[in-house]
Amino acid sequence: MPLFILQDMFFEFNLFSAVLLPFFVQALIIALLLFYRGRKEERLSDLLLGCLLLLNAFKIAYWMLGFAGWYDSHDGYSSFMFYFPFNNVIWMGPLLYFYFLSLSNTDFTFQKHHLKHFLLPAMFLLMILAKFLVDFGFNRPFPVLESTQYGTKGPWADLDKNIWTELISYASFFYYLYLTNTAFVKYQLYIKQNFSSTEEIRFHWLRNLLYAISAGVIVFFIFSLIQQFVEIKHSYVFDWYSYLALGVIVYYLSIAGYLARPGLRLQLHFIPEEAKQPDPVMLQKDTIPELQNWKTQLISLMEKNKPYLEPELNLTQLARQLNTNSSQLSRIINDGTGQNFNDFINEYRVKAVIEKLRNGEHKIQTLLAIAFDCGFNSKATFNRAFKKETGKSPKDFITAD
Repeated sequence: MPLFILQDMFFEFNLFSAVLLPFFVQALIIALLLFYRGRKEERLSDLLLGCLLLLNAFKIAYWMLGFAGWYDSHDGYSSFMFYFPFNNVIWMGPLLYFYFLSLSNTDFTFQKHHLKHFLLPAMFLLMILAKFLVDFGFNRPFPVLESTQYGTKGPWADLDKNIWTELISYASFFYYLYLTNTAFVKYQLYIKQNFSSTEEIRFHWLRNLLYAISAGVIVFFIFSLIQQFVEIKHSYVFDWYSYLALGVIVYYLSIAGYLARPGLRLQLHFIPEEAKQPDPVMLQKDTIPELQNWKTQLISLMEKNKPYLEPELNLTQLARQLNTNSSQLSRIINDGTGQNFNDFINEYRVKAVIEKLRNGEHKIQTLLAIAFDCGFNSKATFNRAFKKETGKSPKDFITAD
């Protein structure tokens, strides 16, 4: 068979190894680019995404190198296949969770209380290190038997390859997937309560990332279950298809993840533990006049100063203009109007657009230009807000009007 030879290393090209190779190389290159960009721009989210891609690259490498001849070479390459931590699902859950936290909080840094999230992954690494040290420190040389892969692995080589380790790894991942998804739902509430323009910080990319990584782990979980209950001839070939599926997923993640550039202008300070849905409360009689007074001042400010024309207007900025704090303003909007901050501001923007449309300005400039003049900063946000307010798309509204 043809061999790729480089400095005494070999790679046997065949259908199975060659197909996985591009996925591995791309994941590795994009991970390195993310590490570089993360260090240069001091973006923790890039560093964590790079780690996620690197782990997936290692996982793909496991089957790729096996089919490239390393497993059956009966030398140091075979030993490498048994002692390198290719199976790293247990790391993916915490990394995914902290990737989200670093995206949604500009000031996020690792604290001591975060160490508990890496306890299981650290124990896994210690187990890998222990089996290597014991086998190569005390059990070597290994007998040349089929069970030792002809002298290339010791009795502890498969310590991490059992059903219990796999179950703990998958349970950990799904637990952190639940944490991330729960925090993501709260984050959607947070941005609606604090920002008038959310297109750049909605993080559709993160939702897709959750789907993609979940799909990859679920595929391996299903294949693992099948292997437990069904005896399959040439099971290593059967498992190859799960690595192919992972390769396709990683191909998407590496490109979309690197190109995803969340808006850096906005200062996000989302903390999952502090985000919650405002509870509808019965207002005390003595607070109703105060609330009504604040609401009157707010509406007067909106109509006179038109702060909604500022595309990046947020809750804190508007609170300063009203000479109050963001918590008080949020309560005024939520209890006084029954809306969140985002809907409240965009309602004024939509009304401003409608006024311009009725004045015939759409005949001399584009709809998008009108929307931008009225405070919107993206076509998607404009269309969504306009339809929510009027029940019609802007073009349908013009036709009907």
